[in-house]
Amino acid sequence: MHLLFVLAVITVSAVHGAVDSIKERFEAAVQAQRSGDLSTAIRAYREMLERDPRLTRARHLLGICELQAGNRGEGIRQLEAVRREDPSNRQVAYTLVSTYVASGMLQQAAKVVQLDLRGDESGAAYFMRGSLAMAEGHYDLAIRELEHARKLGKGLAGVTSQLGVAYCFTGRLDDALPVLESALQENPLDGNAAAFLGWIYKDRDRDSEAAALLERTVRARPEDQGALFLLAQLTQSRGQSAEALGMLEKVVALDPDHRAAHVLLARLYQKLRRTDDAARERSIIERLNADLQAAQPKAP
Repeated sequence: MHLLFVLAVITVSAVHGAVDSIKERFEAAVQAQRSGDLSTAIRAYREMLERDPRLTRARHLLGICELQAGNRGEGIRQLEAVRREDPSNRQVAYTLVSTYVASGMLQQAAKVVQLDLRGDESGAAYFMRGSLAMAEGHYDLAIRELEHARKLGKGLAGVTSQLGVAYCFTGRLDDALPVLESALQENPLDGNAAAFLGWIYKDRDRDSEAAALLERTVRARPEDQGALFLLAQLTQSRGQSAEALGMLEKVVALDPDHRAAHVLLARLYQKLRRTDDAARERSIIERLNADLQAAQPKAP
């Protein structure tokens, strides 16, 4: 999942009572962060905190800035410090939960949800609880939380997309379809929404629409093997075997144990009279089948 609250637009008010130099540094740092000059912003926030470690707002924005710069560990460290200093700061809790979930730190996310967000009925809190439930595989719970989040938190970035994906995971494709279409209207660059919507279109034989969405997904995320495999299937079904072959070869390079890709590769190699390659793929399939069989529980 993307860091949903980290990249949101942050509204910052001036610090009342601060000396002019600190106030000016703070405003300059915020402006640099908004304009994308993250190194300048980080340096300015750090200089302020060296002078006065009690500037919680500066530490909060430093944590977010570190996350935006890809320094996830340092961002988490700064935000955890803010949470200790200001336990009532819900925005920090939301950002931490989102970051923990994106980092696979589900125990830490669950702890913040339990301690800070259990009774919070805001759209953002429902969103964070839904995101955690999704990551834990509790899809029905995730749907309930995300439906509340979507209703209450108009404009929350990513909530519509995540709800659509949750519907897909529970087989509720009729519900997922309009939600994912709405997600793409909200954010045409949403790769998850495009990939899952492309999958639904393919399932419903809306091949041209599926191909357009999957091509968009693969351009944005070249290593999305799921979208790449679906696009290869569509490409092969249109008789473009050579193009499909290249996609499938990339899929198995990304995931050597992708059995379905090896099966389709074997067929295409045989069709193209590349018999040695087809034989190699069949031997890989036999090995994968044997591995799968060996992993099955033994009969008593």
